[in-house]
Order: sequence, then structure tokens, then C-alpha cells
Amino acid sequence: MLSTLLPSTAVTPQGRLRAHCPDRDAAAPDAVERRLIEQFFNTYCRETGVVDPRLDAHLPAPVPAALRSTLARWRAEGLEPAVLALADRDGRHRWLAAALSYVSPIGYHRLADAVLSDGSAFAPLRRAENLADAITEALAHAYPQSAATDWPERFAALMKNGVQKVRLYHREAPTRQAPSRFIAAEQGLRFGHIFHATSKASEGFCHDALQRYAPELGAAFQLHYFAVASDQLESSAIDGQPLPIDPAAMEAAADLLKEGDYRLLPCHPWQATQLLAHSEIQPLLASRAMISLGPLGELAWPTSSVRTVWLPQQQRFLKLALDIRITNFVRNNPPEHVRRALDASRAIAMLPEAARSSAHFTVLAETGYAVLALPDNALRASTAVIFRQGMAGPHGDAAQVLATVLEEPAHGAGILDDLLREALGHQPGAADIRRWWAGYLDVTLLPLARLFADHGVSLEAHLQNSMVAFAGGWPVHGYVRDMEGASISRARFAWTAQFDADSPALYTEEAALHRFAYYVLVNHIGHFIACLARTGGCDEATLWQDTAAALDAGGPSLRQLLASLQDLPTLPAKANMLSCFGRHGETPAWAGVPNFLVSAPQA
Repeated sequence: MLSTLLPSTAVTPQGRLRAHCPDRDAAAPDAVERRLIEQFFNTYCRETGVVDPRLDAHLPAPVPAALRSTLARWRAEGLEPAVLALADRDGRHRWLAAALSYVSPIGYHRLADAVLSDGSAFAPLRRAENLADAITEALAHAYPQSAATDWPERFAALMKNGVQKVRLYHREAPTRQAPSRFIAAEQGLRFGHIFHATSKASEGFCHDALQRYAPELGAAFQLHYFAVASDQLESSAIDGQPLPIDPAAMEAAADLLKEGDYRLLPCHPWQATQLLAHSEIQPLLASRAMISLGPLGELAWPTSSVRTVWLPQQQRFLKLALDIRITNFVRNNPPEHVRRALDASRAIAMLPEAARSSAHFTVLAETGYAVLALPDNALRASTAVIFRQGMAGPHGDAAQVLATVLEEPAHGAGILDDLLREALGHQPGAADIRRWWAGYLDVTLLPLARLFADHGVSLEAHLQNSMVAFAGGWPVHGYVRDMEGASISRARFAWTAQFDADSPALYTEEAALHRFAYYVLVNHIGHFIACLARTGGCDEATLWQDTAAALDAGGPSLRQLLASLQDLPTLPAKANMLSCFGRHGETPAWAGVPNFLVSAPQA
């Protein structure tokens, strides 16, 4: 079905297009809009198979005469023209042309300008909503079954919701200063996933709630605690010990807890408001099987995922339930997710200590969970909380989530630029960046690859699940979190027999390799390579060659993993836009990018 979305070589424009392309400097979108348009453009190209959208690379059909002068001007300015033909749901075609100031082999192109036809004229593309509408129409044409529903309009609204949130997060300053570099990065992600159509969309928070709970606005709040009758609360811990609860909350509820009749359940304050009004919760409150204690304990800082919070005094994460749609999903904790996270964490605990925690790399496993012991799985999903290890050791407060490290801000230099300058000085050359990259691979890719090659454990180490601490600009320690996304090869994990055969953490070897190839190689390593290349100091081809060489030099197991990866005809790329439009749920759609471990990409 993806092939139906490709720009057609037989497409001809509908009607005559008038030349109307005002001067680019006067008509260019502002910095935030340009980044949003770039995100939508790159996402559409990757997910529809247009790895290289440049005019000469993929669209031999003649472009409209009205567009040729604009393309010629872009070429004269040293920009690469890219042209797409977007069909609407009635089969009529619109033309989208973009000027690329950087062409990325993995698809992370930098846009300098764009124009869009409306059927009779070209106009500068200044606002991301216009591209959202054009993309939605193209998807509705490719998937005609959706045209019989209101879903295309709903999907377009989600894209625009995300656009509005991005503008809000740039317009309004955070309400408080972050207490650490770690929190500053967690709350500094303004655009989100760069290959996503709804990366910052959220439905459920009103404007006031956004001010109180959005990490992008500097939120911090006390958690809401419930005292739950012991026979009404289900919990489990990896080490078999009682789950750790905020000492201040324990002290406030001491009278209820002293006989062991009650235990405490932390909850996001927004979620607590929803639960207090829930028809199935109210009888528990009336019978005092569940008692609302209100806000207690230290300030919790929401991380980039919104629903996971960091408790700095306790050095612990809590993955809370939040019945709000963020990007593609409602972010609560269904029983299967809880089970997968805890099974994967038990598997991590079985590994040799050096595999899960070393001087340069740490897996932050889940330590346990708690949930109301109710038969309704939907309500269990709305009340479950997962406990997670924090960053122990000297580098914890310096760890930064990579999605923010790599995000190019609308204005000024990004964190990556600052790190490179700090480590290498101004305008580092290719040799300098390659040396820095070798150090980065030592604390990220190589320990992740050994986990999979030696033990069959593939972690969902994408950019929002991965953190790195830097010292003097150099990478010194890598961290990976969120075991719910781990995939364990049932064929190679030594302790598979100790898990139920239907454990959702166990995968076939093929599926585990597929997930490693995407989450670790494409989403994490491939995107990082593209970001380094965008700084201008080194090209993507060289850094991919260095990455393959590092795996090859890592010993027999990593060489075997490299060979398995090189056997893949393409590397997988998760199709977030198509998954959302197609309502794929937990079974995402996939696209592909060239396998750069086999042959170096050429810009």
C-alpha cells in the first residue's frame, strides 16, 4: 500500500498553474514554522518510500512551468530542489516543492524554503497546518476506505493540535527553573520526535492543566496519594521487598498504615481528579476501602514523556497512569504493559552485573508496580504505577535525554553544538568528530549491542529512552530506561524457561533483531549521525563506516551481530504517521531506509 503514496511519474498538474512565488526572504516562515514544516515533510517522505526527495532523484515527469523559475533560483542559491506530487482524496494533484540546504541519506533533510500549489497558483508555505491538510488529503487518497469516515479530519486535527502545542511551548516561558541539568533536558524538548506527524499532540489537558503539568512549561507538583485497603491493592517488587514510598507521604499517613490495613498508592494529580469522579471508584471511597489523602511528599518533575516523573530526593522514577492521548496513544499502564516491563526487568536482573551496569553504562530497570486489585482491565490501566530505578553514581544529575540533546532549537545553538565546542573547540574537523563519535559509541551502541549479541536482550533504546552524561563535552556514561519496550529473544536468552511461555517480553529472534535494528540503529544511532553531519564537521557516510568498524572490532559476538544486520535488505523505520492514520494500535506500520552498514550512504 505504501507504493500508492509515492509521487507518480505519470502525474500531470490539474489546470494551469500561475507563477506566483514571492521573494523568499519576505515570505519565509518563522523559525518554529520552518521546523514544523520540515518535520512533516521528512516524515511523509520517509514513510512513503521517498528516501531522496530531490527532483532529479525520483520524479522524472516534467514539473509545472510555473515552478521552474523558483527551482532555478533555489539552485542558484546553492539549495537542492525537492518536489512531491500530493494527490487529494478525489485524485487531483497538488505540488509541494522544497529547497533543501542539507540532504540526509537517512532522511533528516534541512528545509530552507517551501511552496505549495492550491490547484491554480503556487504560494509560499508559511504555516504547518497547510501542509498537514495536504498530507491528510494524500493519505485519504492512498487509503480510500478512510474517506468513508471522519477519521481523515480527526487525524488532521491531531496534527494541528501538535502544531499548536509546539507554538505554545515556544511562546510561553517555563514557570520555574529546573533543579539540575537532567531535568532541564527532560523539560526542554520543544518539537519532539522528528519523524512523527503528531509528536507534541495531546488531548485531555485544558490550558490551565497544561500550565500545571506540562514539562515544557517547567511543571513540578506533588503527587496525589491514596490510602488503599491492603486487600484492594495488588503489588509486586523485583527484589520481594515492600515498594518504596515517599517518606513524607508515609509520615502523613502513619496512623492509617501502622496496623498494616492500608498501603499507599501514588497518582498523578490530574489522574486523581478523574478517579475521584469515576463511578467504580466512588463506592471504594464511600466504604473507606480507598481514602484520598491529597497532595503529599516532595515535588515530582515530569519528564519528556509527560506521565513519567522524577523524584530527585528519592532518586526514583514513577511511570504513572495518565488517561490523556499523547502522540498516538492514551498514556496509561495496561496489564500487558506492566507485565512486559516487569518480566523484562526480571530478565535484566538475571544478567551478569557487568552487562547491566558498568563504569560507562547502566540499564534503569523497573523495580515493581502497584495497582488497584480490580477485575476491570481498563480501570487497572488507569490506576497502575510502575517504579523505576534512578541514576546512581557521580554522573546521574548530568545525564541528559538524547532527544533534547539532538533537538535543533528554533533559535540559537543546540546542546549538541555546545557539547562539541566544549570538547573539541570551535569548528571541529572530521577527525575530531570521529574521535568524539568513537567515545560516544563506547557508552551507548557497544554495550547495547553486547546485551543483544551475548544475551538476546534488545532494549528499546530510542532517543527518548536513552540518556548520556557528558563531562567537558565528552560522553562518559550511557543510560537506557523503560523496560516495557524491551524485546528478549526466546531462542537465545539463557533463562527463558523461567518465564511463562506467553510472556509479552519474549520475542522471536527475527522480531528482536528487527526491533534492535530500528530502535538502536535507525532511531538512535542513525539520527545521531545525521545530527553530527548537520553541524558541517563530518559526513554521514564516514560516521556509518566508523560505526560498522566499531561493531566489527568488538569481538566475535558483535561481528556476528553485524553480519546479521548486514544481511537485512533495508533497515526498518517505524512509520508513526501511517500507524496513526491507519489506527494500527500496538502493531505499527513500518517503512525502510537503506542499510548503511552494507554500503556507505552518499549525499
